[in-house]
Amino acid sequence: MTEKQADEKQATVMLAADVSSYSITTVNLAVEMAASVQTGLIGLFIEDEDLLRISGLPCTREITLTTTRERPTSINQMQRSLQAAALQFKKSLQREAQASQIAWRFDTVRGRMRDIGLKPRLDVSYTILGHPLSHRLQLGQLRKARRILLVLDDSPRQKHALEVVLRRFQHEKVELVVVGEDPGIDVSSVSASRTGREDNEIEIVRVNRNELPGLLAGAGHNFDYAILSQHEKAEELARMLNDLRCPAILVA
Repeated sequence: MTEKQADEKQATVMLAADVSSYSITTVNLAVEMAASVQTGLIGLFIEDEDLLRISGLPCTREITLTTTRERPTSINQMQRSLQAAALQFKKSLQREAQASQIAWRFDTVRGRMRDIGLKPRLDVSYTILGHPLSHRLQLGQLRKARRILLVLDDSPRQKHALEVVLRRFQHEKVELVVVGEDPGIDVSSVSASRTGREDNEIEIVRVNRNELPGLLAGAGHNFDYAILSQHEKAEELARMLNDLRCPAILVA
């Protein structure tokens, strides 16, 4: 489907990323989520206004990863780099969405990644925030199990988001950290149904809500995905997003 066709259909999945958090992994996750709910997809690239402002300072230098050489920066140069990254993001989104026959569209906005999750859109049910480069480097390390954080609320969409994420780790052991209690979601049944998983492949760890700040402060970078509620209090959601170093799925 084309961008025009996507505009004519309400999109309920949005993937937001900036130059440091774009990856094909999160693009695929967003496409899988949109395909599973049979709806459209929005790709939102954030031109980091803090990065642009810093790049204009006379003391700022860019160090390349391959040569470790320093070179001065400028706002114009950084703007071109961001535009190139946005184009790469758009092409990846287009390729993956069209392969799955998902309606899609793409927007850019200047701002900050941390603010996107705090401004819910009425036409979006699932907002996926990309992960920083540091998290992608950590994923290369050997780990005994994948770790998923689920902060429960009363939205039935959380169950669906969990099913999609669990399918991504069908052949790996998973530690599911569940925060809070909610009778509307039977986590054990979700882990065993429609995901192709066996019960013994998923370890469920229950955590009280008042333990969450300490958990994230000590291991916020150790999760592969986090599933959160868009209806959290703004200050609490901001704190969680600040501590997490993994892709976050915000459910309306």
